[in-house]
Amino acid sequence: MNKNNNQVYGEDDSIDLIELFSILWLNKKFIVKVSLLFFSIGIAYSLSQKNIYKSSSTFYPHYEKIDNSNNLRSLAGLAGINLSTESSSNIPASLYPKLISSPIFKRKILDEIINFQGFELSYRDHLLANSSSSFNIKELLLFPITFLRNLITNKEDTINNYYSDILNLSNEEYQIHQKLSDKIILNLNEKQGFIELSVYDTNPYVASQIAKIAINILQKSIIDFKIKNINDTYKFISGQVEIAKTNFHILQDSLAKFKDKNKNIKSDIFLNQFSRLESEYNLSRNIYNDLALNKEKIAIDVRKNTPIFTVIKPVVIPNTRYEPQRTRIVLIYSFLGIVIGCFWVLIKNPLYNIISTIRNK
Repeated sequence: MNKNNNQVYGEDDSIDLIELFSILWLNKKFIVKVSLLFFSIGIAYSLSQKNIYKSSSTFYPHYEKIDNSNNLRSLAGLAGINLSTESSSNIPASLYPKLISSPIFKRKILDEIINFQGFELSYRDHLLANSSSSFNIKELLLFPITFLRNLITNKEDTINNYYSDILNLSNEEYQIHQKLSDKIILNLNEKQGFIELSVYDTNPYVASQIAKIAINILQKSIIDFKIKNINDTYKFISGQVEIAKTNFHILQDSLAKFKDKNKNIKSDIFLNQFSRLESEYNLSRNIYNDLALNKEKIAIDVRKNTPIFTVIKPVVIPNTRYEPQRTRIVLIYSFLGIVIGCFWVLIKNPLYNIISTIRNK
């Protein structure tokens, strides 16, 4: 009995499949037409997309462990700087994307001057020119909302002026920053420590220039972060050296003037005053010499602990586009057309039957 049921079920399944294929075959012209329609749409869409070029560079940062000796830590303590003996010698890899996404980093990139078709202009102006020249359906549909938002923003400008000490981005600046997040991408190899920075732009020369600029700014940010404490100590000691130098020169001149005025006087009062001046002079000289020596030691530590970057892959002007992949787009649209055509052919009759049944009721 079970065998007979299995045979029936098997026959029903094979009949259903044959019927499905026969329906598709009978409507092959319709499926081909839909596929050709989507094929044409795919071609039109792929050709409407601008060429995007990718320029990237890969580099490796070398770090040295900062020497937190007792002498250096004591000097840093005077400056109110904490040089912990347990501080990490490497910068966390998770910090690099945060540096790239920070508004300060983006402003530096946008303010940089690039060469575009023989003219010098800021990267901000280049992005604004590209956004104004390109037609965007989404921006057209959202124009009423954007217009009202701009009116509200203009009214709030007078209020925002009271917060001049806080970074304030205008609506236009905020939109440029959002675009910049999609144009500058950072990839990390946390195991081996490699850093790859990529820039995408419609112009290959602009992409390569911004890639070079972004790498320089990123490396400088990494250096500043790495040696911030020790560099602050160096600045503090440099200021103390100048103060000690000035005091030393004042006491040196005072001692010389005192000797010149009292060449023939050998009284006890003279000797006491001379001894006090000479002691202050010697103390000031020793302080000045010690500070100057420590300044040179810290300067050596700053140079020694400054990260060195080994460029594995330099920035190169791209010769071929990175996007769009037009062949892939056309194939996807063509496949989508085949699927939609087959789906419509299969559900057309059942859908008509359902609609007619509902109407008859």
